[in-house]
Amino acid sequence: MTEPMVALPPDDLDRLELLLGGFFAPAAGYCLPGRPPRGWPIEVTLAVPTAAAHADPGCGGVLLTDSENTPLARVRPVEVEARDDVTSWIAGPVEALHPAEHPPARALRLTAPRDLAGHAVAVFAGRVHPADVLRAAARRGDRPLVLVGVSSGVGPRVDAALMDDLADAAAELGAEALYLGVPASHDGGSRDETLRTLLERLGARDVLDFRRPVPARAGGAVVLFTGLSGAGKSTVARAVVDRIDRATGDRPVLLDGDEVRQVLSSGLGFGREDRERNLARIAWVAARVAEVGGLAVCAPIAPFDSSRAAMRAIVETVAPFIVVYVSTPLEVAEKRDRKGLYARARAGELTEFTGVDSPYDVPQDADLEIDTSTMGVDEAASAVLDLLRDRGVFLA
Repeated sequence: MTEPMVALPPDDLDRLELLLGGFFAPAAGYCLPGRPPRGWPIEVTLAVPTAAAHADPGCGGVLLTDSENTPLARVRPVEVEARDDVTSWIAGPVEALHPAEHPPARALRLTAPRDLAGHAVAVFAGRVHPADVLRAAARRGDRPLVLVGVSSGVGPRVDAALMDDLADAAAELGAEALYLGVPASHDGGSRDETLRTLLERLGARDVLDFRRPVPARAGGAVVLFTGLSGAGKSTVARAVVDRIDRATGDRPVLLDGDEVRQVLSSGLGFGREDRERNLARIAWVAARVAEVGGLAVCAPIAPFDSSRAAMRAIVETVAPFIVVYVSTPLEVAEKRDRKGLYARARAGELTEFTGVDSPYDVPQDADLEIDTSTMGVDEAASAVLDLLRDRGVFLA
């Protein structure tokens, strides 16, 4: 039987590397949220697609991979608990298969515990300010100085730039630069608890914290507009792109569903398998834009939970994935239909048309819901821009 493969996003990759490196010993696998076994220093959790979580036990387990589908480890679920409509938490032992190679700063990563007792330790994230480096140097006395970069949560590009700066500073000071991939908590919250646990287990006692917020747009992002044909996705998406362009001079990349179909996916049909292939292509292109600091705005229909979850898995290996659900009702979308697609679908000329003879799964993970039957384009675009400001994607 084929083992299901799950590509892990950055936080889960970092968590797996720490787990396999022995940082969370005696933990040797994952637990369910709120239920760490006695003696574990911290909850070590993982959520995977529900289909993978409930795979036939005879297949051996679930293969955990990086973004290039290199199998890093195998987890054998012994307990499963639903997280949401499409993912489940799994608990069970983990077996290492291959060393991780995911970025950033592979050469500087601390992949196994070491003793930092007696060292002066300064922790950085986001940006390195020269004044902070000088303060760290002043505190060292006659002790070895270690400059530790930790995950910003924005993406590997930002963290790689951080480590370049720390490596240069360390060389000037006769210090050491290290990188710790510190994952957020399992609910996407703070990294503080994990960082405290790691530093304590490394014996670091005298720690200066110089973590700084990351400038907006520094790590890129992907925004997915999803909704019925005629809901207003492309119209609002174009308005958002135009307003960001006017405000910043930095135009986002717009991946409109119809335009992508003509070029990137011209050979695909509209059955479920081809739709999922089309959305995977959109997600891959969007992720490439985001990983170099750009903003990709996507406006396909994206009707299925499974397709959107697959897009999220592709994007979140490098950047935040923000979902905007355009919830305009079917009857309004149908009245707007300038291409006559709904009429053709109801006449039987088009099959597997979303809203007519193919379902639309309402997203449960949307970051924002807008209805263009009750709000104008400018109001809808403003709501999206407010969300992007809240997420640190747009400053103006």
